[in-house]
Amino acid sequence: MLRVSLSVAIVLFSLMKADAQIVSPLEADDHTLLLYRFEGNGPIIGDEGPLGLHGTVVESEEGALVRMPEHPEGVAGNALTLEERQALVVPRTPEELRGMDELTVEVWFCTTNEAPAHRQRIVLYWEHYLISIFEGGKLMGHLYNEDGEKYILRGHTAIHPGIWYHAALTYDGQRAKLWLNGREEASVRMTGSISAAPGTGLQIGAIGDDWFEGDIDELRISNVARTAFPGARQYDFCRPSESLLISGGDARMIFDPVVPEGVSSVTCSASLGEATSGEAQIGADALQPLDDSFRAGHCGIVLDVPEDAAGEMVLSGTVRYQQEGQEQSATREFAVIVEQMISPPAVEFRGAWTHSHKIEDPEDIFSRMAASGLNAAVMRVRRGETAYYRSTLGPISEVPFENENLIEQCAEAANRHGIDLHCYVNNFPVGSPNSEYAQQMREEGRWQKTATGADAPWLCPSHPANLELVEQAMVELVRDYDIAGVQYDFIRYGQEDVCFCDRCRANFEARLGHAVENWPTACLEGGELHEEWLDQRADLITEAVRRTSAAIRATDPGVVISAAVFAMPPKDAKMKVGQEWDLWCREGLLDALCPMSYMADNVAYERTVALILSAVGEYVPVYAGIGLRSGNQVMRYPEELAAKINIARRLGAPGFTMFCVTPPTDAPETVIIPVRESMLPGAGRPE
Repeated sequence: MLRVSLSVAIVLFSLMKADAQIVSPLEADDHTLLLYRFEGNGPIIGDEGPLGLHGTVVESEEGALVRMPEHPEGVAGNALTLEERQALVVPRTPEELRGMDELTVEVWFCTTNEAPAHRQRIVLYWEHYLISIFEGGKLMGHLYNEDGEKYILRGHTAIHPGIWYHAALTYDGQRAKLWLNGREEASVRMTGSISAAPGTGLQIGAIGDDWFEGDIDELRISNVARTAFPGARQYDFCRPSESLLISGGDARMIFDPVVPEGVSSVTCSASLGEATSGEAQIGADALQPLDDSFRAGHCGIVLDVPEDAAGEMVLSGTVRYQQEGQEQSATREFAVIVEQMISPPAVEFRGAWTHSHKIEDPEDIFSRMAASGLNAAVMRVRRGETAYYRSTLGPISEVPFENENLIEQCAEAANRHGIDLHCYVNNFPVGSPNSEYAQQMREEGRWQKTATGADAPWLCPSHPANLELVEQAMVELVRDYDIAGVQYDFIRYGQEDVCFCDRCRANFEARLGHAVENWPTACLEGGELHEEWLDQRADLITEAVRRTSAAIRATDPGVVISAAVFAMPPKDAKMKVGQEWDLWCREGLLDALCPMSYMADNVAYERTVALILSAVGEYVPVYAGIGLRSGNQVMRYPEELAAKINIARRLGAPGFTMFCVTPPTDAPETVIIPVRESMLPGAGRPE
């Protein structure tokens, strides 16, 4: 049961669970080594393969079972639900599961985590083979050969929560392949047999701080490279990620059905108790066609909700479609609590990120922001070495105004409409990698280098000239323009395996007091110096923030210094991108924090914002990020925004920042203005 407090009525993101078996269950054949079908109950999982490797569900930290696992309906009978930090552990891993010349690991999975702050380990035999979901929500496979060489396969298809996927990792003695829904995602040439070392044993679902949340079904490991996976395709209807209801007025039931090939029409229906119901048909003879835009979009149903609706009610939703001559149907019921929208605090930061290089008419965009109830704008003005204004530092990108200053015009327009203007800088990415100036920086050794020695188009924080650019770019803004604040963005590394340039190596060896023989392997994940390496990376980024914030305050003590940061536990942000934002807040290097909590799922959103508030809320104001548009995710309904605002207020956040409002594609009128009255009353601007 979800407790939600909203005022203009809605149900969001309901993904339904199928009523019937989706695929035929896997069978053990002559090549099967292990087969989990998850048909039982409780923590003991039976192996239907020849080795009898029965597994046990445990908590990955405690080692014992704290929460009894569930066995919901899966793709073929029951599945296994793994919650945070739960893992299915195989007590013994015999030699049959390692050292083979050919291999197939296949599994059905459905994640319920919208935006995990970690990798999701699905199947793991450490330093042998593993399947996981890595940063960016895409599939990844690892294989290790008999010489300990690691082969990494990265998928390209985005994995969405609430949907069943089939994954497979194969090796035929010559090539390793990663499969998703029966299609090849990645392939790499590989030599030798699979590692025969004993290793740490087979685990499903978690290792350390990397865990899988969701359902797993039909797991099989074989000593042959399979090339056919019957029924292996994407299926909607795993489990609901959440449901929300707002009281009074209209409600909208929103589905995200991913429509399989061959479907010509879809029917969605919804009802709230016995009082109201609705139905919408897409495709066939309906007015709305079933096209590619729908396949990636929503099926919305408007329900009339009584103005006096309150307390617990039952929401039911169904989606039906015809496929291969048969009707597929899925239904789910939710218990929801209807409450009123939380009033805004007396002082609230209501901001939106925007991009200066897309603004052609400052008067237009800032007047529309004000009409939407916003009181702050956070505008990008620079990316690395490239400025979108008349900077004295490095090249200037083309700007919409000839012979005029963009920031000055925007500041004046924002001030006229009661909008506090903050300017933000993408600090370390290279803005225009192919430009003459950027290539000159690369030749000067100012770009980062990966573990393979390849150039990465990010400025290395160990280079003095790059630190000077980061500092002066921010100082220039507060010195030359009348703005309320400046914000760090991309104040981090772009990935985990950087930077391994000569300067970073020299710094690291000086830090250790001795040479590093096994470079760079010793610094990578699993290496003996990995933790020390992560410390150096984080220290370099922190030093950039420390010196830049000091210079900003020396120039204008009254300007607000904020940072847009990864919305994940602090230790994960440090490990993945070298970002110790909790330390920056505790040291007083920042005046406000804007976590990029752009996830659509409200349960994940609430958990993330609560975590960040508990970490640094006593040191700085936390303006929770809200994703109007981020990547492929686009917020279509005002009720979605209202839900996020309400959660932030209920948690005690003193404000929020939406990404993003940039003309001409992001119109405030579409999503923001309809919830203006719930945002605006009685709320002033932060001083």
